[in-house]
Amino acid sequence: MILKNIKYISFWVSCLMVICSFSVSAQEDIYVDIQCSNQYPGVGEQIKLSYTLKLKMKGGMASISHNGIKIGKPAMKSLNIVKEGSEGNSFSFGGFGGDMQLSKYSFILQPTQKGKVTIDPLTFEMNGNVYKSSSYTINVGEGDPKAKIVPQNSNIFLRIDISKSEIYKGEHALVTYKLYSHYSNISIVDYDFPMANGLWKEEIKQGSKGWPQTQETINGKGYLVVPLKKEIIYAQKTGEIEIPAITIDLVVGGGFFSQGTNETIKSNNPTIKVKPLPEGAPESFNDQVGKNYKLEMSYSTTELKSGEALDIKIKINGDGNIKQMTAPKLKLPFDFEEFEPEVKESYNVTTSGTSGSKSFDYLVIPRHHGTFEIPEFEYTYFDLSSKKYKTLTYPSQTITVEKGANTQPLTTNSNITQKGDVEILNNEIRHISSETTFYPKDTYFFKSKTFWIGIIAPPSIFVLVFLFLMFKPQKDENEMTQKGASKKALKILNEAKKHLDSKDDLLFYESLYKGLLQYLSNKFSVPTSSLTKESISATLVNHNIDLETINSFIKIIEESEMARFAPITHAGAENTMNQAVLIIQNIEKNAK
Repeated sequence: MILKNIKYISFWVSCLMVICSFSVSAQEDIYVDIQCSNQYPGVGEQIKLSYTLKLKMKGGMASISHNGIKIGKPAMKSLNIVKEGSEGNSFSFGGFGGDMQLSKYSFILQPTQKGKVTIDPLTFEMNGNVYKSSSYTINVGEGDPKAKIVPQNSNIFLRIDISKSEIYKGEHALVTYKLYSHYSNISIVDYDFPMANGLWKEEIKQGSKGWPQTQETINGKGYLVVPLKKEIIYAQKTGEIEIPAITIDLVVGGGFFSQGTNETIKSNNPTIKVKPLPEGAPESFNDQVGKNYKLEMSYSTTELKSGEALDIKIKINGDGNIKQMTAPKLKLPFDFEEFEPEVKESYNVTTSGTSGSKSFDYLVIPRHHGTFEIPEFEYTYFDLSSKKYKTLTYPSQTITVEKGANTQPLTTNSNITQKGDVEILNNEIRHISSETTFYPKDTYFFKSKTFWIGIIAPPSIFVLVFLFLMFKPQKDENEMTQKGASKKALKILNEAKKHLDSKDDLLFYESLYKGLLQYLSNKFSVPTSSLTKESISATLVNHNIDLETINSFIKIIEESEMARFAPITHAGAENTMNQAVLIIQNIEKNAK
């Protein structure tokens, strides 16, 4: 009987050894299999993507045990995760034939934009070994334009809404950044609002209590909607412009007895189509796009003396990008000297766009006497109501200029009756002398050395001056702007310091944010609308700025953005001010 039991036990030990042998050898044949329900979905269409960790069987049977499997998930760019989760991460057993499934992790995805999307590899970590899948590509077509994107976490998500999907170049649209939450307690820890290329932005100031919160029902579920930011955008180029997605780190469900749960959520990244303006714009078109524009024009006087000042004031108001309005050109007589206008502006930014006025006060000095006519003034803008160019006009104006002190005449056809008049009008003309003096023949001026010098010298001097001006290094407008960047930066910092001294930290950060971007734009001739965190870093690197200064600059930009949503201590604001001064000093010292 004992012998029989020993044989029985020996048989099962042998079987176990066979099983173990399969288990040990099978470790080398573990791989990751990928399956997708549809490799060619449309935008908004849901697909299932599954990663399965498998053991390749070569006959017989095998078993593997583990204490848990860790998943390394790839970033799902341009893909919205509706649902995700693992399917079986405990003890696994396989029988005879076929490959054995050890673990499975699946995603329910929605593509958010058309094009080829490549997903990075996913990893399984088991028993100290890491098993990596291959990358996977899906091709996204047009899909259903009405398909609704389901948020990754249905309890809390972000959304960017644009008031218009299609606009003209120079036209405005309202962009609203919203947080949808099913939680009662939320605390924002950090966030990132990337800057978009090709857009001029004007942020709408919120009230002291922030933007009003509302309730909204989506798919039968109620949400608290918290507007984080609203801004008016003006397109500076044509084509499709993408509004970058925003990312927020927050804590949800925190309370007195709980620290809450950390969440990182990311919004959609919508695009807006920008159409070019119609062809055939008049010469007086000044790149303004809007509606309800009005023109006011006035002359300080219509009668004055030569050498005296004439003020010509032009004021334009309407609903459009008033802040970017450039000074219109005056058509003045040749003998009128014109100076740079004094510019004053007053505008208001609301959810309806930007409206206000801008005035240009020109100082003009006529240098000669006479009667002059300033032609009819024209100012053209593109009217969004009629979708046509509209020209505003002001009638021509006659200006009478009398002789002033040290006046020079325009012509010599005047009726001159007094000797004094001749001497005042032109010092080179004298009254005819009544006495005549004769000189010997050999003292004639004609064909003398002085005569030939007088003939040759003027054209020679002209040629020399022409060559000098041609080869003289010219200081272009960009160079002058760059040299003035540090002075403008100092003015900006002084304005920010005033807000800091008055303990208005919010205005301090707003002023500092806009000022630093304007400084970079002037310093390195980069349009403000093209400045992103990436382009700022690249620009500073190209101009020999060290990495520490670059990181500090980006940090101040991020901190200035963050100040609108999370309170920062006054001491922290003072520290930021000191850092900004050091950064500008370093850039001025080291930039090449």
